[in-house]
Amino acid sequence: MTPRPRPVWPTLALLAIAVVAGRNGSVTAQSKAAPVAVAPQNPTLNVPFPLGIQRGKTLELTLTGTNLADPTALWTSFPAKVTFPTDMNNGKDPAKLRVKLEVPADAPLGYHSIRLATKHGISNVRMFCVDEVSQLDEAADNHTKERAQAVPVPCVVVGRTDAETSDFFKVSVKPGQRITFDVIGRRLGSQLDPMIRLFDAKTGREMPGNYSDDEPGLQTDARLTRTFPSGAELILELRDTRHQGGGDYYYRLRIADVPATMTAFPVAVKRGAKATINFSGRHVEGVVPVEVTMPADRDAMQIAPKGQGLSGWPVPVYASDVDELVEQEPNNEPAKANRLTVPCGITARFLEKGDVDHFVFAAKKGTKYAIVADTYAILSPAEVYMIVKDAKGAELAKSNPQNSPARIDFTAPADGDFVIYCEHLNYMFGPTEVYRLSLREAAPDFDIQLQLDRFALAPGETTLIPVAPPTRRDFTGPIELTVTGHPGFSGTVTVPNAPPPPPNQPVQPITFLPVTCKADVPMGAYDLRVVAKATINGKAVTKAATVTDVVKAGLSGLPFPPREMLTSVGVAVTDKPLFSLAVKLAHADVIRGVPANVTVTATRASGFAEEIQLAPVGLPANVAVGVKPIPKGANEIQFPLTAAANAALGPISFTFRATAKSGGKDFAYYSSSAKAAIVLPVEVKAEPSPLSIKVGEKAKLKVSVTRKGDYKGPVDVELKNLPANVTVAKLTLAPDKSSGEVELSAAMNAAPGDKPDVQVVGTATGAGNQQATSPNIVLKVVK
Repeated sequence: MTPRPRPVWPTLALLAIAVVAGRNGSVTAQSKAAPVAVAPQNPTLNVPFPLGIQRGKTLELTLTGTNLADPTALWTSFPAKVTFPTDMNNGKDPAKLRVKLEVPADAPLGYHSIRLATKHGISNVRMFCVDEVSQLDEAADNHTKERAQAVPVPCVVVGRTDAETSDFFKVSVKPGQRITFDVIGRRLGSQLDPMIRLFDAKTGREMPGNYSDDEPGLQTDARLTRTFPSGAELILELRDTRHQGGGDYYYRLRIADVPATMTAFPVAVKRGAKATINFSGRHVEGVVPVEVTMPADRDAMQIAPKGQGLSGWPVPVYASDVDELVEQEPNNEPAKANRLTVPCGITARFLEKGDVDHFVFAAKKGTKYAIVADTYAILSPAEVYMIVKDAKGAELAKSNPQNSPARIDFTAPADGDFVIYCEHLNYMFGPTEVYRLSLREAAPDFDIQLQLDRFALAPGETTLIPVAPPTRRDFTGPIELTVTGHPGFSGTVTVPNAPPPPPNQPVQPITFLPVTCKADVPMGAYDLRVVAKATINGKAVTKAATVTDVVKAGLSGLPFPPREMLTSVGVAVTDKPLFSLAVKLAHADVIRGVPANVTVTATRASGFAEEIQLAPVGLPANVAVGVKPIPKGANEIQFPLTAAANAALGPISFTFRATAKSGGKDFAYYSSSAKAAIVLPVEVKAEPSPLSIKVGEKAKLKVSVTRKGDYKGPVDVELKNLPANVTVAKLTLAPDKSSGEVELSAAMNAAPGDKPDVQVVGTATGAGNQQATSPNIVLKVVK
């Protein structure tokens, strides 16, 4: 058979989730907002060697980076006792910090995270492993076969690769041992693209077939599992496939007699539900199923496959909000199709040659269904091709082979059963070719991303989290954001209705979520979440705001970081800031073309008097401020905010990022959020309505204007859409007048009848002749 045109893994691995969002109707996927800079006083962590710890052990970890002095806490996503040794002036060096970690013997295996909090801020997140296998450092001189570093089985070797250099390790294998050589590098955010191969230690010759590069499902990491019936003396070579290297080319080489799994089976479990987890992969013989209950507040769990001895490296089980099923074979023909309910998910695989899968569901006429087969996002190499058929086998819809994940948006032409046919896009098969099929009624949706994954504030203070413009799919309603995760922190904001903008318009401004810390929260590090809520088609929809872009950037663009990291927001409770800022506008209404006065007031800490630089953040297009710094020793500055003639009318919200120096160090804080509305200079009303006028006579209409913002000038008044042969004289309301009367005249030849769309137009001649229109007036011409 000739394979269908297929997508390319490197590109689609990066785009898979975005593609899902982009094929469900109208998508308001805004251009990405500009990056938001992290406050310079925050600590920054380099890669925390040795990248992990053996559970049940104690480790003194030396952290390196910037602004590490005055630590208050090391946050870990795993249970650990953390202390900072006090000898040798530890905690005073901004570039180096020693931390003692004690991890219990039952700590969960797998990928975890750490952050450092200081008196001034919180660090970037770094991945950190918890393993049950002992670890050792790579030798400094193991760059030839002759100098291969002897390592035990089992072990984890922690190392870095240098450019144009290989690392060699000597391994003794007992007869009958099955050894898995697993390079965990790219999956930790390393820039390493590893390859490994085995040599006979006695002859120095490469062992045919014992090579691994870009093992499917491992995001370009390498893994090799081999059984040695007679034992062996081996040399393992590890290097970057491009012969690159350096500080960011780090790895953990796991060598152990353990199973090698690719995915859990099923790959997802409904929140709050129990499930039996099996494992899928090339080397899972003897692995015992694991019983799990998915917590209601988790995004995923890591489950380690365990056989007779040690555990294999954990694989994720994802949290779901729908019932999750497991494919039941045989289902290679429509008559044996697995029945699905709507909504649901089902984990399936193409296990044997020629394996195809059939699923059937009951649909309602006119209802649109979204059918998606996820693979890359669940760390499977499979590629799925889908067809929807009716009960007679006629094809009604099919997925596009060029898109990943495979997706069909299907509208049922009638009530009844419909069959989903699935086959491998390239006719491959085996235990690694796993996919998760999801079926639901298509509905409007949205996603929220935060632009920072960390922030700091003092007890009793408030700070702001910048929020990127939402990605909306056929949804324009309000979205409420709320801080959760710890009772000491609170905050909420509503992202207002946002209809899709006209093409080629500037990106909408970001929203700021205020977060307040209670006065009694101790200094230290905390982990929060932001929950987004909306009402869609009368139903409450709740989902987590993510920090996906920030996390991926910190992991060298890793396509699919651990799901748990994508919603984690780190917060440090710190000392009082050097200063805080309040912003006030002279008027809540800002008129296009008329400068509005902005006052920024600083509350300074005792002893701090330096100049404070200000930079606006979040201003909408065509709105500008004549920003100036707060001078040294001063507590206030004023400057104008001006909306251009083409600025969009409506509410605006913005803040200032303030920077200053103290003791030779840079500090930055956000001001409070300023809210205003860009409005027309006047608001016009007229009464009575309806207004009756007899043919050949006159009638009076009272016109009232409300001046907005700083506008104090005259207003010209005229009427539009008058019926034929009805006239009116223009009226000018002087600056000190807010109302007046206009007199209408109906000529003898005016035709009787109702005119429902008469409008009063007020022109602000002192504000660029901007015009405001009253609500429609009904004018009745009678005999």
